[in-house]
Amino acid sequence: MRKLIEKQQNSLVTCDNPNCDYTVPYSDKTEKYLVLYINEPCPKCGENLLTMEDYLQYQNLMKVINFVNRWFSWITLFYSKKRLDKSSSVCVHVHNGVKFSQHGS
Repeated sequence: MRKLIEKQQNSLVTCDNPNCDYTVPYSDKTEKYLVLYINEPCPKCGENLLTMEDYLQYQNLMKVINFVNRWFSWITLFYSKKRLDKSSSVCVHVHNGVKFSQHGS
């Protein structure tokens, strides 16, 4: 069964410094070790990579997404078989709260 909320994650951790472009690329393996980035300095600028608050908010967001997919993915049975237009998506950034922004049309 298809998921109601599909997620595509490009980076696992992004430096908190807005002037720094350091990111840790996402993979299933790096997600398992996310806790290791808590309160660690950025190798590029020295800023904090991940705060405990951001980590907990990310974990809560993933729990909500997994809950929705587990209990409500049956709704996708009523959608047509063709995939939804990928040009429109929602970007989520967890830093000092969870922030949503829409990309595409």
